[in-house]
Amino acid sequence: MTPNRLSRGLASAVVILALTACLSPAKKLELEREKDPQFQFDKAALCLQYNMVDEAFPYIDKALALNPRFTAALNLRGLALMIKGRPAEAIQALRSCLDIDPSFSEGWNNLAAAYDQNNEKDKAVEAWKKAYDLNQNYNASYNLAKTAFENDQSDVALDWIRKSIAAFSKSVLSYNLQGLIYESLERYPEAVDSYQQAIKLAPTELNVQFNLAMAYYRKKDYSRSRELLEKLLPLAKDELKLRVEEMLRRIGRRPEA
Repeated sequence: MTPNRLSRGLASAVVILALTACLSPAKKLELEREKDPQFQFDKAALCLQYNMVDEAFPYIDKALALNPRFTAALNLRGLALMIKGRPAEAIQALRSCLDIDPSFSEGWNNLAAAYDQNNEKDKAVEAWKKAYDLNQNYNASYNLAKTAFENDQSDVALDWIRKSIAAFSKSVLSYNLQGLIYESLERYPEAVDSYQQAIKLAPTELNVQFNLAMAYYRKKDYSRSRELLEKLLPLAKDELKLRVEEMLRRIGRRPEA
């Protein structure tokens, strides 16, 4: 290199160093964050939290460009694709996630949901069982209970929902589903107990209150059913209100009510 070229090169280096030194701490932090996959992931997760799904994808893509083996970002991509109604692509993302970390229980649970959305029911059940086997994942056992209940396998559903509640005893959904399962088995006192547990956790959940009223009705405790429905009527709207009004008419026609 000639002396002139060397001088010009050194001068350029000095200018670059000077410009870097002039950057504010905030600007330096911003530049560092742009290269941080976790920061990109956090922005994507925040977008999904506010239902800004389309806005989340560029951040997910950038996180994965910075770290292609970032399992949390692959999992988040799968969730975002499911929200967009693209389960086949979600399955691909979640399979990639689990290829990297096969012990990720929630990834298996989400893969099962993607299979279910893609109408691959048998694969969904297998994936939910895998999620449960890994760490007694209560979401997986709830979904297995729900699937069995929808397939008129009430005894199997009851076994799974009990496991779900044992793993997480504060799930309104689980107690409500347990009540529905008990009703299908005509075990109405236990259904009542399940709905009451759900209402303790979520006193304003109107659909559970209606289910409790229905359980009393099927238990032939019509006065208690009517009392609950009358309290529910001013709070109910739309379809639920119509159902409450119909049940009150039905109870009113019973001479023993």
